[in-house]
Amino acid sequence: EGVAFLDKTELQERLNVYKKQVALRKFCRENDYVAFVADGSVLPRRGDSEGPIEGAIPFVSPERLRVAVSMEDGTLLSGMGIPKGVTVITGAGFSGKTTLLEAIEAGIYNHVPGDGREFVVAEESLMTTNAEDGRYVANEDISMFFSDIPFQNIRNFTTKHASGSISQAANIIEAIAGGSRLLTIDEDKSATNFMIRDRMMKELIEKEPITPFTDRVNELHKAHGVSTILVIGGSGEYLSVADKIYMMEDYLIHDVTEKSKNICSSYNVSTVLPSSANWQQCRALYSDGFSS
Repeated sequence: EGVAFLDKTELQERLNVYKKQVALRKFCRENDYVAFVADGSVLPRRGDSEGPIEGAIPFVSPERLRVAVSMEDGTLLSGMGIPKGVTVITGAGFSGKTTLLEAIEAGIYNHVPGDGREFVVAEESLMTTNAEDGRYVANEDISMFFSDIPFQNIRNFTTKHASGSISQAANIIEAIAGGSRLLTIDEDKSATNFMIRDRMMKELIEKEPITPFTDRVNELHKAHGVSTILVIGGSGEYLSVADKIYMMEDYLIHDVTEKSKNICSSYNVSTVLPSSANWQQCRALYSDGFSS
């Protein structure tokens, strides 16, 4: 009885959008993309709701990154495909890079017509892995990022109040153990001493127990098939380890991979990477901290 009173035009529109979303996800799986952002998408959200901002600049993919996806109705849907690997989104402050990342993160869900992000899709196992000061960490092997923590067993680490670096490491380790194939990280929400350590600091501090994420991010992709999308605004360390580098400028995106690699080569950027880590987790679950 309820179905008979549905707006059949709106129902058909939603069904058509859903079919295209399914086709986009299938295209990404079959062509090694972890995300797709359609041309014309409206990504910024209104402050008081999840609706799109009126008058916002629609997304336009760079020509070199544009791909066209055939739809069931014979039309082509164009947009930017983000391939597997390590991707950096950079740009000046307030240029739209975090807005783009948040739209990609929300791409694990399908959106209704009028949302503005109907055809922004991402790998469904995506996990946002920023710092989370004060979180509880229990019985976790964090040895891939820490060589020593005073009075603690790094292969079975527990704390009721994790620091920024430990909390972010734990979030990444747990995401991988849970089967995530795509990590997203925003520099503004991250622990700096976990994310980077430049050559000067490495030379000054010889006994540093933290292995920065820059030293592991490529290992995750090449050895374990886990891709990463990072928003970076202040550290050039990730330019040398990224496969693709995109820059947001005045809310428009540009491919600056070649330019970035040329900059890195002019600085003779080279890194001595640590030996490969064992990412498997064998954790015991205890009743401590749980109520009935």
